[in-house]
Amino acid sequence: MKNTYINCLFLLILLGWSKSGSLLAQDVSIQIGVHETIQSEILLESRPLLIHLPDGYQTSTASYPVLYLLDGSEYGLFNALSDLRRLQSRNFAPEMIIVAIENTDRNRDMMPVVVSGYSGPPRAEAFLSFIEKELIPSIEKTYRSNGQRILKGQSLSGLFTLYALLTKPTLFEAYIGHSAGWFEESNAYFLDLSEKAFQKPADFEGRKIFMANSLNDPYDADRVIHKQLADFSELIKSRLGERISYKYVTYADYGHVPYPGFYDGVRFIFESEETRPAAESDESAVKKLVESFLTAVGNGDLEAIEPMFLPWATIGGASLREGKWTTFTTTIEDYLASKNENPSRFTEPVSNYTIHISEGQLAFVKADAILYREGKAQSHNMDYFTLLKENGTWKFLSAAYTAKPIIIK
Repeated sequence: MKNTYINCLFLLILLGWSKSGSLLAQDVSIQIGVHETIQSEILLESRPLLIHLPDGYQTSTASYPVLYLLDGSEYGLFNALSDLRRLQSRNFAPEMIIVAIENTDRNRDMMPVVVSGYSGPPRAEAFLSFIEKELIPSIEKTYRSNGQRILKGQSLSGLFTLYALLTKPTLFEAYIGHSAGWFEESNAYFLDLSEKAFQKPADFEGRKIFMANSLNDPYDADRVIHKQLADFSELIKSRLGERISYKYVTYADYGHVPYPGFYDGVRFIFESEETRPAAESDESAVKKLVESFLTAVGNGDLEAIEPMFLPWATIGGASLREGKWTTFTTTIEDYLASKNENPSRFTEPVSNYTIHISEGQLAFVKADAILYREGKAQSHNMDYFTLLKENGTWKFLSAAYTAKPIIIK
């Protein structure tokens, strides 16, 4: 097996001038890994790899987690290392071996089923078999792995990451997917795959899963993929519960493959019970109350809403319609009376929460959500809540929102 070094070349401009006035410069070459190849009998081809080893690997006897990076490239490997360096400097992640798997036929390898624009033949099953039966055994025989494996994919390889999770949940300890999700015409395929997978919930025990999408993704302008993954997130949490650690984040200010996703995903995976906020139980209770409220108001279950609020609570909102903002403020009592007169049904899955707890007594919540009516995205809502803990129970002190219509061109 032949190795060649991967070098990143940087031109460092030294801040100084010679007597002749010329600028001094120096070329600096930094090694980030080596090229390797593995011959696959399953895929009937030679697969190129990029391997990065931790800095102290050659002088230590330590073993390391292995990150399997789909869509492997020198550029992708360098970006991953940059994020890992920042995480490690803050003690948010350990050093790890990185195996970047370069593409030979991306559409073939990542797709498990035929869809428009990806005629195939789809060979995701064969590609996953190659990873399981040839690549992982070779890596763990050659390098000092501690047995902890992480799979990371983006866009089409993010779809493959979900496929791997549902078909081989025990193969990796953790899964990270950027701009993950599936095409609308393959929705039935993945829902059926999910249903079969979740019949064996014990297979998912201890898994850590981080999925990320963007509300400004030009490849998902109508929010179909976002809605499917939001629904999948609810399904996986309801079917697997506490067996797994699961997080789905939707970023508002990034496009396709949101840049912070890898950093946030790795941090989530290596977050321990000791490093989690002391107020985590309060955060869970607050989040559960917000979700219960959004579900109840969407279903028109007004009797369930009233006890969630303090008697003097207020609610308000601002909606953008035909280029103009309309606003309202009212008491929770009057709000519920108006809803009783004008019932309306909708769903409002939250994609991202920001929660701040003050002294275990006061909570401030920002919830980023998409409102759907009859399965169609209607508006992008930013919901804001203030909650007060009274006699050990969280209740709403105020609720407010902004709603901007989603226009599908």
